[in-house]
Amino acid sequence: MVPDTHSPKRFQAALAARRIVIALLLASAPALAEVKTLAKNTFYRVINEQGRVELKETVTPAEAKRGYSIVTLGGYVVKEVAPEMSDEEFAALSAEQKAERDREERERQEKLYDESLLLRYSSVIDLEAERKRKLREFDVRISILRNNLHSLKAKSVTQQATAANLERRGVEVPPQLTQNIADLEAEMKESELAIAARIKEKAQIDDKYDADGVRLESLLARAVRR
Repeated sequence: MVPDTHSPKRFQAALAARRIVIALLLASAPALAEVKTLAKNTFYRVINEQGRVELKETVTPAEAKRGYSIVTLGGYVVKEVAPEMSDEEFAALSAEQKAERDREERERQEKLYDESLLLRYSSVIDLEAERKRKLREFDVRISILRNNLHSLKAKSVTQQATAANLERRGVEVPPQLTQNIADLEAEMKESELAIAARIKEKAQIDDKYDADGVRLESLLARAVRR
């Protein structure tokens, strides 16, 4: 059921619930919260190719693979990133270890997903409003593509009629006219594929909003119960 945030009291309750859930998420991921707060005063502590420790404002892909720490000038470690595992090291992990790594990664992604929803929407009504805007944008694009396809078909019919008239009169169809007809056929196929792709993408976006709406409603309800 979509919450009514038009009532001042319910709006305040929904807003308070959103703040509570965000606070809970940040409390369960302190490292993430500290990185956001201290981002301007932190540095990467890396091991360079010579094996020496360096403090840097950026980290290269090669350095990231060797692992690094995010630290403050005072030496406080905000976050530790382990070295990237080689294929051999990953293969050596037991099935239980791999399952644990997968579980931890899923939990991390879920926390980021939940936090993103709560930061973007204060209610399911907000989400539904955005869904309508997005789907309207797709409808506009699809309409433009269909109009373009209709125009191409009209041109193709005209060109083919011209070619047919020439053939009936025993006149050879010019190579350029034949090429024009072939080009139009190719453009029509491309246009049809583009329309199908946009329709499919629209359906996927619609499904994503369905899932986001269910999850957001669950998070807000959980916060109210607390």
